[in-house]
Amino acid sequence: MAESSTIAALATAPSPAGIAVIRISGPKTRTALKALFRSRRSPVRHKRELVYGEVLDFQSTEVIDRALAVYMPGPFSFTGEDVGEIHLHGSPILVQKVLRSIYAFGIDPAEPGEFSKRAFINGKIDLVQAEAISDLITATSERALIVAGDHLEGKFSGAIDRLGEPLREGLAEIEASLDFPDEDIDPKSLNVIAGKLQECALEIERLLSSYSYGQILKEGYRVLLCGDPNVGKSSLLNRLLNSDRAIVTDVSGTTRDLIEESSVLGGYKFIFCDSAGIVETSDKVEKIGVELALKRVGWADLLLLVVDASAPNRSWQNTLRLIKPQARKIWLVVNKVDLNPNAVGEFFCDSGTCAQNFYISAKTGDGLEALQDALVEELRSAIPDQAESSGVTTNERHISCLTRARDALTRAISAIRAGKIPAEIIGAELRDSLKALEELVGKTYTEDILGRIFSRFCIGK
Repeated sequence: MAESSTIAALATAPSPAGIAVIRISGPKTRTALKALFRSRRSPVRHKRELVYGEVLDFQSTEVIDRALAVYMPGPFSFTGEDVGEIHLHGSPILVQKVLRSIYAFGIDPAEPGEFSKRAFINGKIDLVQAEAISDLITATSERALIVAGDHLEGKFSGAIDRLGEPLREGLAEIEASLDFPDEDIDPKSLNVIAGKLQECALEIERLLSSYSYGQILKEGYRVLLCGDPNVGKSSLLNRLLNSDRAIVTDVSGTTRDLIEESSVLGGYKFIFCDSAGIVETSDKVEKIGVELALKRVGWADLLLLVVDASAPNRSWQNTLRLIKPQARKIWLVVNKVDLNPNAVGEFFCDSGTCAQNFYISAKTGDGLEALQDALVEELRSAIPDQAESSGVTTNERHISCLTRARDALTRAISAIRAGKIPAEIIGAELRDSLKALEELVGKTYTEDILGRIFSRFCIGK
C-alpha cells in the first residue's frame, strides 16, 4: 500500500466499552471529516480541539452516532500526516458502521502497525521507539512499563547514538589517511582511537549482557514449584497468586499437568509453575506429569523445592538429587510448619545446594510474606543499579545488531593494535560496526525488516 494513501482503523480494543476511537491518517483526512462529521464547530477549522457533532453514513447521510472529533494537521501529529480521530460510543456494531462509512468514502483499512510505520517513515519516531510502543501496550508489570517507557522516550536510542560517535571519529581519521597516503597516522593518535573504540566495545558488551535481565523484566521471572506429591505445592501456588488456581485435595497426585500463571510482586512479573509430585509411579498419566516436571527444571530461573514439615521421611532429598544437575538455583521451602513446631531444626538444606531455606504454612499464611519479599529481592539484586538508567536490551533484533557491531569493532581494534593491517580493512570494519548500530535505530533499514517489526503490531497502532 502506498504511503500517500489515507488509512483508518479502530485504535482502541475491539470490545464493548464506554468509548471507541477511530483513527484516520493521510491526505484525505481533512475532506473525510468534512464529509462524515457534521457539527456547528468544524473540527477542521478548530484544529486540535475535540468538537461535538454527528457521525454520518457516507451513502445515506443518516446519523450513525453522536460523537467527538479532532483534526491534527501534519506534520505536527503522531504519523506526521494529517490525522483525525472520531471518539464514539464503544459499541462494536457502531464502530463497524462508522468504519464502513469511512471506507466507502475511499479510505483504506489500515494494516497492522501501519500508523506507527508511517510515524517512523516520516521521522517522528525511530525503530526502537516503534518497538517500544508495542512493548508498552503489552507490558504486564510496572518494571516492564518503565523499561518500555524509557525506550519510547529515546533513552536507549540515545545510548546507541553515543556509541556511534567514537566510531565516526575513528573512521574519519582512517579515511583521511587514505586520502593522503603519503602522510602516516601518528601512532599516538592510533592509540587514542583504539582506546576510545575499546570503551565503545565495552559498552556494547554491557548492553548485550543486559539482555538476560531485560528479558526477565519484560517477560517475567520463572519460578518452578516442585517436590513430592501432597506436600502443598498447589496450596502455595494459590497463595502466591492470591487465587484458587490449582485444585487442592488430600489425595496424592492431584496435580498431573503443569499449571502456569503469572503474578506481579513488588512491580516485577513472576511466572509461577506448579508441577506434578516427583515420585516413582505406575499410573501412566501421573508418570507423564512427573516427566514434564523434570523437563521443566531447566526452564526455571528459580526452583522452590517444597517439602512437608509434618512428614518424617526424607524422600525430598531424592528429589533434590534429581533436580540439582539442571537447576540454576534452588530454595528449600518447608511447608506445613503449623503441624510441626520443630521444623526449623529438622529440615535444612546447606548453602552449597540450596541458596536459601524458608519455613512457611500455605494454610495459615505464616512465612509467606518473607518468601515473597525474598523473591522480589532476588530479582531486584540480579539487575545492576545503573541498568535501567543506562539502557536495557529487551529485543532479539537489538541483540543481533549489537553482536554484529561488537564483532566488527573488535576486529577493527585488533587490526589497529597489530599495526600491519591496511587502513582500508580497518575502515571497512568500522563502517560495518557503524552500519549495525544505525540499523538498530532505523537510520538504515529494509522493507523486510519493517515488515517483520510492524506486522506484530495491532491494527490501529
